[in-house]
Amino acid sequence: MANNRDGLVQHLRHWLARQSIESNATLIVGVSGGLDSMVLAETLHRTGIDFHVAHVNYHLRGEASDADQALVEAWCAARDAPCAVLHANVDSTDHGVQAEARKIRYSYFERMRTEAQQSNGCPAYIVTAHHGDDQAETVLLHLIRSADPLALSAMPDLDAKRGLLRPFLNLSRANLAEACDAWSVAYHEDASNAKPDYLRNRIRHEVLPLLESLRPGTANHVAHWASRFQSLRSFFDMERNEATARCWTASYGKGELALSAWLAEPLRLEILHRLAHEHGIAARAVPELLHLTEAHVESGAHFVCATARVERRGKALYWISLI
Repeated sequence: MANNRDGLVQHLRHWLARQSIESNATLIVGVSGGLDSMVLAETLHRTGIDFHVAHVNYHLRGEASDADQALVEAWCAARDAPCAVLHANVDSTDHGVQAEARKIRYSYFERMRTEAQQSNGCPAYIVTAHHGDDQAETVLLHLIRSADPLALSAMPDLDAKRGLLRPFLNLSRANLAEACDAWSVAYHEDASNAKPDYLRNRIRHEVLPLLESLRPGTANHVAHWASRFQSLRSFFDMERNEATARCWTASYGKGELALSAWLAEPLRLEILHRLAHEHGIAARAVPELLHLTEAHVESGAHFVCATARVERRGKALYWISLI
């Protein structure tokens, strides 16, 4: 990208053209009031593309949350940009406040996208301001906590299934900050982004700076790995599906894994992980399932959890869903 504010506009135009985004499409832009999303909105405005701003006020930070809403509404009013605001209450769940807020946010965006498509009969997409630094953080998050190696593919720039666009994914936050300064875009800094309570924040403020000090350009390098994994994931999913079909049969909540055919598959461990996931069995329990496949294990040996029972019967593993 050219190292200037106009370069960001050109980047967006070229990116949309490369992705074959229809000229009559409606873009639903998630804008929180932070630097990244405010620059995205400003870039879209300067590009002259039809878009609608969507903002969610979770009321988690009191007056600060209301100030974010006021900032977004004022920006939209000054540019005659349609703006919709959702007031939401975030309940604490086992997955945490951030995960619940994300669920609410994307559900709202999807509802707006669907309504836009139905109202004018034209394509509609959700657009977010995720950038390369976010991608690097996501890769590292998956690396330390995900059971799926292909989770390293992280976020695609175009998620066709969800109608989700991330046009800034191959840019850095520094690129956006430069445009923000050049355009004098007002934004608010969310104080919660600096708290060490969340793992992502510690990766952002502690891990990535350390890696950058060891080798400048690490964040960009890690983000590029994610894009490489995107195509590998598509290929791997196809191969694993075909391999599973050769050794697995299922019907009416029950399934049979033929061990002789399964043992012949190079992807047998990944098949087992997939079946465990589909039956609600945690990845940490896969070694127990693997033990049931060993030649010396007698019929009747089994694994059971709240969601499934897996039992050795001769040369097969029988799976029964319990929910």
